[in-house]
Amino acid sequence: MRTELGILQDYIRLETGYEGEVTSDADLLRTHILDSFSIVQLAMFVQERFGIELEAEDLVRDNLSTLSRVIALIQKKKNTGLANSEPRM
Repeated sequence: MRTELGILQDYIRLETGYEGEVTSDADLLRTHILDSFSIVQLAMFVQERFGIELEAEDLVRDNLSTLSRVIALIQKKKNTGLANSEPRM
């Protein structure tokens, strides 16, 4: 099973052609790995690939600046989705 980090690293390499190292804590904008347009594309990919719904308040630099923050957002949304899908009594 592929890790979330590996999936995101592969996506960035495939979509941008970036050949350097993409660490989990590298600032994707400051290091010019991604630009503002490709950050939006990354958010769209995350929604589709991981089956989560990102709200407008999720689409901020603090959540999307590094892969570790993107992964934390994915996990938070998955956990929230599980909590919301549990039957109510």
